[in-house]
Amino acid sequence: VGLKVLLAAKRPPNSDFMIFYRTCTGDELLGDIDWTHITEETNNSPDTALGRFREYRYLIGGKGGDLLAFSKFQLKICMRAIDEAKVPTFKDLRVIALGV
Repeated sequence: VGLKVLLAAKRPPNSDFMIFYRTCTGDELLGDIDWTHITEETNNSPDTALGRFREYRYLIGGKGGDLLAFSKFQLKICMRAIDEAKVPTFKDLRVIALGV
């Protein structure tokens, strides 16, 4: 009934990323479901320090788990940057499916 997303990211100034998700049950086609944008729980600012990755947290379904029960999910990360040489970098992506 929910997903907890944790990832480490380095986000230079003038760059950003957004995370989208979709879920469905076993008899539905995941490709037929629309993507839903999720907002970040943490409030990390851009960083110019080399090698510093900050943890970004997302909680899909809220603390009570208000998503419909699902058996499949997908995540999509969309990156945006003004300078294509200074884009977000990611490591340590963890996704935990939450149940009741």
